[in-house]
Amino acid sequence: MKKSKQESTLFRISNGVRSSLILLMCIIFANVSAQNKSVSGTVIDETGVPLPGANIIVDGTSRGTQSDFDGNYTIEVTPKETLTFSYVGMKAVSVLVGNQTTINVTLKMDSSLDEVVVVGYGSRKKMDLIGSVTSVNADEMTKVATSDIGEMLRGQAAGVQISLNDSGPGGTSNILIRGKNTVNGGNDPLVIVDGVPVGAINDINPNDIESLNILKDASALAIYGARASNGVILITTKRGKNGRTSVSYNGSTALQTINRNFDIYSGDEFAQLKREAYRTDNGAYLDDSAIFSPVELASVQSGNYINWEKLILRTGITHNHNLSVTTGTENTSIFSSVNIFNQEGVVDNSDFNRITGRVNVDQKINDWLKIGANVSMQYSRENTPGGTMSETGGAGVGNIILTSITTSPLGSVYNEDGSLKAFPGDFVENVNPLVDLREVNTLARNRNDIMNLFADISLFEGFNYRLNLSRRSWNNKESSYSTANSLEGIRKNNQGQGRLKFQDNVEWQWENILTYSTDFGESKHKMDLTAVQSMTESNYTRLYAEYNNLPNDILGIYGLEAAESTQNYVSANRRSLVSGVFRAEYNYDSRYYFQAAMRADASSIFGANNKWGYFPSVGVSWNASNESFLTDVEEINNLKLSLSYGSIGNQGPSPYQSIATADQREYLINGIKVSGYVPGSRLSNPDLRWETTTNLNARLDFGFFHRLTGTIEYYKARTKDLFFDRSLPASSGYADQKFNIGEVENQGIEISMNGDLVKTKDLKVNLGVSFTKNVNKIITLGGIDGNGDGKEDDDVANRLFIGRPIDVNYQLMAIGIWQEGEDIANGNMASFGDDIVPGTYKLLDADGDGVVEVDDDRVITEQTPDWFGSFFLNAEYKGLDLSANVITVQGVDKYNAFRSGYTEGGSLRGIKNGIKQNYWLPENPGGDFPRPMEQNDTPFLYTNAIQDASFIRLQNVTLGYSLPSETLSSLGLNKLRVYVTGSNLITITDFQSFSPEKNPNDYPEAVTILAGIQVGL
Repeated sequence: MKKSKQESTLFRISNGVRSSLILLMCIIFANVSAQNKSVSGTVIDETGVPLPGANIIVDGTSRGTQSDFDGNYTIEVTPKETLTFSYVGMKAVSVLVGNQTTINVTLKMDSSLDEVVVVGYGSRKKMDLIGSVTSVNADEMTKVATSDIGEMLRGQAAGVQISLNDSGPGGTSNILIRGKNTVNGGNDPLVIVDGVPVGAINDINPNDIESLNILKDASALAIYGARASNGVILITTKRGKNGRTSVSYNGSTALQTINRNFDIYSGDEFAQLKREAYRTDNGAYLDDSAIFSPVELASVQSGNYINWEKLILRTGITHNHNLSVTTGTENTSIFSSVNIFNQEGVVDNSDFNRITGRVNVDQKINDWLKIGANVSMQYSRENTPGGTMSETGGAGVGNIILTSITTSPLGSVYNEDGSLKAFPGDFVENVNPLVDLREVNTLARNRNDIMNLFADISLFEGFNYRLNLSRRSWNNKESSYSTANSLEGIRKNNQGQGRLKFQDNVEWQWENILTYSTDFGESKHKMDLTAVQSMTESNYTRLYAEYNNLPNDILGIYGLEAAESTQNYVSANRRSLVSGVFRAEYNYDSRYYFQAAMRADASSIFGANNKWGYFPSVGVSWNASNESFLTDVEEINNLKLSLSYGSIGNQGPSPYQSIATADQREYLINGIKVSGYVPGSRLSNPDLRWETTTNLNARLDFGFFHRLTGTIEYYKARTKDLFFDRSLPASSGYADQKFNIGEVENQGIEISMNGDLVKTKDLKVNLGVSFTKNVNKIITLGGIDGNGDGKEDDDVANRLFIGRPIDVNYQLMAIGIWQEGEDIANGNMASFGDDIVPGTYKLLDADGDGVVEVDDDRVITEQTPDWFGSFFLNAEYKGLDLSANVITVQGVDKYNAFRSGYTEGGSLRGIKNGIKQNYWLPENPGGDFPRPMEQNDTPFLYTNAIQDASFIRLQNVTLGYSLPSETLSSLGLNKLRVYVTGSNLITITDFQSFSPEKNPNDYPEAVTILAGIQVGL
């Protein structure tokens, strides 16, 4: 009975609410019907061409429409409402409806000079920039089929060199801005997302990016002071928009395969290589039974050879799904998104899964107070077969791919009972890559959370105070298990081995930001002032443990407590930074600009005498295109010269490098084990100070005919007080000391140009190019002249040479092959004795003294490129769009272990397979590789391993089709686009490897074909 009364009460309440809503809707409808009227018109461009698909939105609402194919539109509005007309690449126009029933609008091109660019602690119009800031188009960037934002940036910005660090699932890239500034201090740029420094650029979802700007010179970087010497990447994420609710979905599926720029020996060719190696050592061909093991001989006689690559590789599959919702009212706006990324690698059992969520909220409390929050959460899970996790790093599958190349094709994959045969040819030098692929697995789980809270207080016009609080938390858990049947298990008495690693880092930031902007009563003078007080603290902990000799594999990683022995390693550190910043910017009539900034940083990691570092900068700019003598010149729409000079810093070393530490030791006292501490091996240095980079930058921006835009920059940067470890005499009781010494210079030129070749109603074609040349060299290493020759000594042991780049090769160089009949005994290599015979390498006599000597004839070759660049094509024809990106790196000399390393199959001993080479034989005197030898590597095999690693690559091609606006309207959609993308399609290079940027034991770059769809509601 009681229940019935409750249901009756609820029924009456619901009926009352329903009736009230119906009545309210009727009143609203009647009121709107009484005031609404139909407004129509046409939207055209400056040339009179209709603009199909132009957006017409009623301000402050989500109501709107789009123009049809002929630029016509019709919309219901009230006289008091305002219509905003917008089109991609053009300036928006707002019109109050009033009594008008026909509103025709002409939209003008939105000059790139009017773009708002995010800079340190603020934003500026592009035309007002003094510093070197490069903006990257987020839509173009996300066309690349990868989860790595670094790879998306490749070729997108002059002066920014991208190279893959790990090409496997969930891989990352190395980002280098304007060359290496330091030897031991780290060269990674600082990445800031919505004002919060993040650990890595992949900590965010690339689909959330609204803008990405790269800061390169002192004028732009000095405001970040101590952390900016390697450049800064500023990322802002998308936010809610007033009056509109939109839902966007972007989904894609990709297939991946591997290409390699070399051939390996087939079964017959490898068998013959092995015969030739034995022939060299024995003076004649031997019978096959004396060369091959029984299982190998069976393969040779039957012709049944093993294709290892086919057994371990597969077609990789990637799924990427992104859903975002944008909404907002006059006072509240919200952007939210979720991204799910799943990748199955080209190597069996390797995969990466990641889910990222974000919510950005802006809330206007009143006219002077606004608060907001940016929250992102990311979780990833990666399976890595085959690699054994170590204390210093994670596992990798690149070694399995290398093993598939180098393991002999002779032998058997399986034992008679069907189990995997660990040593297919019955030689321990050749291992079955399938064993560790199936019997070793490393699972890595990462969690990355970023929370940013802010409050903006605007007490009077032009003034704003922002309180910025953030917390970033990163947690890594890795577990690795090798079964008793793994190669490690076999070598350790057929017992399992396990490893665990836990890492955690929490970083806090508190900033007080004051900005003031004034135009002095709408005069030609304008000034912007910025002051910042910042405090940051980071806490890191780490635990690594090894569990040896598990009796069985029943529980796998969960049975580690049964291990025979355990080794534990625990570490932790804390670092903090306190900073003060002031910047003043002056603009007169958008013609003359001046900027000055000063930042002071105190870091906990430096010596007691040098905690503080000071980083000033100045910049000036002249916008000649706004001068009276050029304003009427239609052919010149932009001409601006900027000059900046300043200092930025690097706090690279790990914490506690400036102080002495203690090492734990265990002692037996009265038969009881106790722990104690002894002085560590490092001597303290209270004078350890910042690395400081002083930067000069000159920049010319130009634009002609409203079609061609470009930038030319010259820069010169000197970094002094480099971080080095100084070896100390044993009598001191210490091994080394961290100290500052040396100087490095980077100077170069960057050119980028972009031109609209065709711009009509139906067809648009845009081309872009970029060129970067950076010269990196060591200026001094401390001025020591140990040999008294009047010149500063090089650090030969660490391959650091005055006047040369930081990264070089230094070795003897092969120039040919000794032939039969040549007088080897009296030649310039006679000192090497009987090892030099026909079929071995001739070496370069670099100093020309007639004798080849190891110490005197080594040659320096440079690993840094002479230049690199890119070429872009973007074209649109009606609903079709096409984009292509070609990148090139030229003038790189790189050591290729595939050509010389025993492990990499380059030794030509007939033990390991490898890259097929044209080797020398008495019957083949034209061979350019030495004669195979079975017992030992041929002398100086490494001297022919330096190869030109220059390349040209078709990096990315995308073809898409968007449905026309009239079709979209009938479907109730704002956007529907399907597209196909190919990445890393063609690479032209002489470097014999999977990639000119990768080492043989790295996970190779994949060729990717992707199909996707974009839907907007």
